[in-house]
Amino acid sequence: MTKKAMIIILAVLLAIAVFLGMLILVDKVIMAPRRSSPDTPAEATATAAPDESATPEGGETVTPTPEPEPTQSLALAGLIIGIDPGHQGKANTDKEPCAPWGKDKNPSYNNETMKTKTSSGTAGKFTNMPEYIVTLQISLKMKAKLEALGATVVMTREDHNVNLSNIDRAQIGNDANCDVVLRIHCNGADNPSTSGIEAWIRGTGDGTAEYKALGDYERLLAEEMLTYLVNATNAVRRRVNSSDSYTGLNWSTAPSIIIECGFMSNEEEDNKLATDSYQELIAQGFADWLVNSTVLKRQ
Repeated sequence: MTKKAMIIILAVLLAIAVFLGMLILVDKVIMAPRRSSPDTPAEATATAAPDESATPEGGETVTPTPEPEPTQSLALAGLIIGIDPGHQGKANTDKEPCAPWGKDKNPSYNNETMKTKTSSGTAGKFTNMPEYIVTLQISLKMKAKLEALGATVVMTREDHNVNLSNIDRAQIGNDANCDVVLRIHCNGADNPSTSGIEAWIRGTGDGTAEYKALGDYERLLAEEMLTYLVNATNAVRRRVNSSDSYTGLNWSTAPSIIIECGFMSNEEEDNKLATDSYQELIAQGFADWLVNSTVLKRQ
């Protein structure tokens, strides 16, 4: 090998060595940032998940506000409602005084005017359903609705096998200090086309200002009540009547109203009164009235 050839070979080897050195240098400069620092574990580069139980800045632990539990609205809480399902399974034809006052206070109806203690009522001309059964069915539906709304309900009877005179029934409401007593009845008429719901309240009674004021209050209640009953049932609205002839009203010291829920002498109304669905409408009408009344006074 000539001297010139050896020089060429050495020059090539030197060039290769320089090239390899440059590659190593580039690797150290460019690739070093991609490697983890030997002082920092690889796990530390991960982003930590938020801790929901961690205490926020300021040092106070935040407790989530619990959702309020739903509560039932007891719109009639504190009210005492008397319900008198009219009549009973067996009539009591014994007599009792129609009113507590003397003849000098009212010559037509007084403590000398004797009336039957209680009758078994009328019956459906088309259904043959006795009035005393229908009135109790309606009354029990009323009781359930009113108690669900928080009212205290005082029933004069809850079955047919009772012997209660009209004075007895009035006394139950008096003793319970009822805010109002609702006397549930059904009607009858010679004219089969007569229909609708009507109410009866006390008349002039003993003529005192206190008795008149009670009667005036009953009229306001009854007029308001009829609006709700008619709206609930779509029945014909009849009038609010007054009379001194009803023993149960005369002896009652609580506001009392007789409600004739319909005519059992009318085919359509008789059939409706015998159904649970229509009785529910009547009961709901009473409940709606008591909840929304602007007249009823709470004791």
